[in-house]
Amino acid sequence: MWTEGKLSALADRVLSDPCFQDEIYRSIHVGLLCVQEFARDRPAVPTIISMLHSEIVDLPAPKKPALGFDMDSLQRSQTICSNDITITVIGGR
Repeated sequence: MWTEGKLSALADRVLSDPCFQDEIYRSIHVGLLCVQEFARDRPAVPTIISMLHSEIVDLPAPKKPALGFDMDSLQRSQTICSNDITITVIGGR
């Protein structure tokens, strides 16, 4: 949804009051920066705080997240391995 520009779909409609829209999108953007695949690309805590307080105006584009799941490969791995392991897939709303 982020790469497709569907930011309004990322926010809970109950919480997404239009007057807070910029803050919600900024929080989502910072959150995506914090889960980038490589630790060297993730911002440090003081930088995150500055980003959330809008002290840093221009945020970099987030890169690939570290916890991306490919549902097809996940389902294949569940059928191949049968060793009492439970895999929980967390999906967004």
